[in-house]
Amino acid sequence: MNLLSHRYFSLSITLLTCLLALLSSFLLDYDVLFRFVDEGGFIETLTLLFYLVAALFALCYPLKIIRLPSRIAIAILMLAMLAREADLHKIFGMSMLKIKFWLTDQSTVCHKILAALILLFLIFALYTLIRHSAKRWLSDLKQGQNYAVTLFIFFIVLIMSKLIDRSVNMVHEITGWMAPTWLIAIQLPQEEYLECLLPLLIIVAIIQYVNNNKMKVNIE
Repeated sequence: MNLLSHRYFSLSITLLTCLLALLSSFLLDYDVLFRFVDEGGFIETLTLLFYLVAALFALCYPLKIIRLPSRIAIAILMLAMLAREADLHKIFGMSMLKIKFWLTDQSTVCHKILAALILLFLIFALYTLIRHSAKRWLSDLKQGQNYAVTLFIFFIVLIMSKLIDRSVNMVHEITGWMAPTWLIAIQLPQEEYLECLLPLLIIVAIIQYVNNNKMKVNIE
């Protein structure tokens, strides 16, 4: 068994990512660190590149193992996450993910129709993936299949990154407390590094899934 095939490989690289982010917080000068992890910085650019690679990987990696609708759905969702990371959800001036976009007159009817079509398209892609893969994923997760564990870690990391992203701002909005620079220097790298890890976890899950199915074919 190679390292990539281990069921806890994704957990290991997640913990290493958190450790690397923490080391960056302590070892890098604040100015260098913030340029590194701020919007438009190196880490965000790398994240966008990884999402693009993950989308292409889903489409091009061994075509016979994963169904075409599932591969297309994965690629669409990776591109959607790329767009979200690049703030393209604000293409109409305000985030189409906010309720305010839909309930106020700050967005035109045309923009709302286009946004609705985009969101419906993404929802359909997600529905397609769930319909084709969710039942098997849950079954394989109970059995401890490596790719299923990796996808579970993906969802955990996704939630963690969003919680870390909003944590300091939420405290500020509720209490008015301003976080010190040293705390921001710990928070930002954790958030950005974990977000950068997300598309890599998808690539790892695809490789693990394909390898598992190749092994089954060889055994049979």
